[in-house]
Amino acid sequence: MSASPRQHERELRAELSRNLALFFFESAEVASILAELDSLGRESRPKALALCVFLSNISGNIVPKVVRLLKGAAGVLSDQELRRWILEAFDLLDAKGLEPAVRFLSANDEASLRAWSAPRGLEFDDVSATLETYIRGISGRDFAVKPTEDTCYTDTAGIFLPRKMALFTRRDKNFLAYKLMATHAWAQIELETFAPVRRNGESKDIEEYFGQFEERELAIDVFNILEALRVESFLGENLPGLLRAAREVKEKVLVALPEQDGRTARSAFVRKLRRQYLAGRLAEPTLLCYRQSPARDLEALEALYERAMALPGPYSPLAGASFPVAIKPGRVALCLKARQKESRERLTAFIEKVLEMPDFVMQMKRRAREKKAQEKRPEPGRKYLLLKGALFELDPEMEELLRHNGGIPGAVLVDGSELGGGESVMDLRSLVEEEAEAPEVARPARGGIPYDEWDYRRGAYRKGWCTLYEHDVHPVREPFVEKTLRKYGGYITVLRNRFEMLRAETRILKRQKDGEGIDIDAAVEALADARAGLSPSENVFTKLVREERNIAVLFLLDMSGSTKGWINESEKEALVLMSEALESLGDRYAIYGFSGITRNRADFYRVKSFGESYGEEVKRRIAGIEPKDYTRMGPALRHATRILRAVEARTKLLITLSDGKPEDYDAYKGAYGIEDTRRSLIEAKQQGIHSFCITIDREAHEYLPHMYGEVNYTYIDDVRKLPGKMTDIYTRLTT
Repeated sequence: MSASPRQHERELRAELSRNLALFFFESAEVASILAELDSLGRESRPKALALCVFLSNISGNIVPKVVRLLKGAAGVLSDQELRRWILEAFDLLDAKGLEPAVRFLSANDEASLRAWSAPRGLEFDDVSATLETYIRGISGRDFAVKPTEDTCYTDTAGIFLPRKMALFTRRDKNFLAYKLMATHAWAQIELETFAPVRRNGESKDIEEYFGQFEERELAIDVFNILEALRVESFLGENLPGLLRAAREVKEKVLVALPEQDGRTARSAFVRKLRRQYLAGRLAEPTLLCYRQSPARDLEALEALYERAMALPGPYSPLAGASFPVAIKPGRVALCLKARQKESRERLTAFIEKVLEMPDFVMQMKRRAREKKAQEKRPEPGRKYLLLKGALFELDPEMEELLRHNGGIPGAVLVDGSELGGGESVMDLRSLVEEEAEAPEVARPARGGIPYDEWDYRRGAYRKGWCTLYEHDVHPVREPFVEKTLRKYGGYITVLRNRFEMLRAETRILKRQKDGEGIDIDAAVEALADARAGLSPSENVFTKLVREERNIAVLFLLDMSGSTKGWINESEKEALVLMSEALESLGDRYAIYGFSGITRNRADFYRVKSFGESYGEEVKRRIAGIEPKDYTRMGPALRHATRILRAVEARTKLLITLSDGKPEDYDAYKGAYGIEDTRRSLIEAKQQGIHSFCITIDREAHEYLPHMYGEVNYTYIDDVRKLPGKMTDIYTRLTT
């Protein structure tokens, strides 16, 4: 399926010729255009051809002009730079349309191209994924790493880094600078740099605190230096290697920082502090003393601020300073307020869920019992929320919210002294956060989640090209599950027995010091060693051990319109049988479906999440699965990967049930859809997820080996065999 580079170029040339012919270009003109494109370098030529093909689908008449622009740029840029230049034009086409892209290509005079290509630093887009993985690795949390035209900073939800890093000429050195900045930003969050400031019984957020200073920017810049010292003290204990390697980054920034700015004494004072920090020579006694906590930093800040303010002249902030990372109190305050608002919305949604779903209270009680730490007894003098027979602990913020909303119908606030000693209390805040933080929880469709899409013709991603929306499958009250259980009554018993046997998974350990049997090979070796005068090994026994299963599997169901009828029924029957079998086995599993129409609406449906029990609600959702629109597989697979990535399991499986190849209403068909799907599966593999596909498409052998690999898919010629086949495949994959 995958075309060689030469074949790929031949296909692009043929497509361009066809498109130009439709615009009445003579054969000689087409040949001339292709000859000009052939004169470009090896790296940029396929991108140039792909760009011309793309444009020729809009208007063939623009192609000769673009080819001339490309040739002109090739006279200034290196082959690799020209390739990047073309990809930037592609990004503009995706994001803003034809006119801005052509305007960008038209700025191809030498001065413009030199300005574009210099300095020769490292692009953020080239390392963003690596940095995101790195931050996840050191923090254990997901932080969005985003580009900014500004200096590096964090708003506590994301880490913002410059679009280009050009401190050094070498790529690895620039990556080190990126890494150091991202680590500093994460450490600020970890060390609670932005925690509310408490003084004289009052609490102020960081924006309110710095708003008190007459020279706000001066106060922020001094605090920034103090916090950088505290962060480095922290990194010295936790990441000493990075800190040592990063010395040259600070030295480079120091070289670029003039000793004198020719401005006021007040500005020069802060400049001197910054130089001391970058040089690692802390001559200022205040800097030496305070680097233990935010509170101590604030004491130091206020002392240094007063000394600076005693000097003449206004303060001029240092523009464009790349290190240390900036502190932006306004951005942090906005982010924290948005998070507080979101937290309140989650609380409201949670309470609505408790009120609307009687079973949900029982689920909460069971979860609280499973986590004994959450089970508490009421205390006199504290307020609790009595809701649907369950007792919830409240914090002051939640009490304020409930008062603000005028209470909750059907719920009352009670004092702990009014409750019996046998009552148990659940922690409402932790339950709300558990619900919200579980990645598999379906959230309202507003906003959507952007995903990149792979364009094989240009050999690059279309950034944020698709928008995915999460939904719950609408539950229906049809007795579909009961009917399926009756239909497959005897088979289900056999199936459960088969899966029960998997539970008793055992393994023989050889060469043990003690055990139930003799390891013949080890015993023979020991005897031979003894006869040869060597000391024989004591490890001559075998031991039978039972291994704990640690498997998480996500079933992804094709809900495109083509599954309408008996295919949809069989898919649902298969899910019922798998759920019944997996319940007896105890493996964690989740069920989702996908469909959608165009890149602007990729729908992802929750049937059962990992944290959800196989109860009545899930059974009603299985009954409610119905065909929707088209089969845009890439965003669905990427979202399923994201969910699985958040689950802790030794083995992670992603099993897709589909009736055909990737296809959508727009250009997502043929090689384009197949290559994007393949790329999304490669991304899953890089995350340690094993993917498998079950299909009933008779032409599957033409594209599935390319997408999944030769042994990672199966074709079923009769969909009625799907339930049995699915269980066989699951057994094979997990044993």
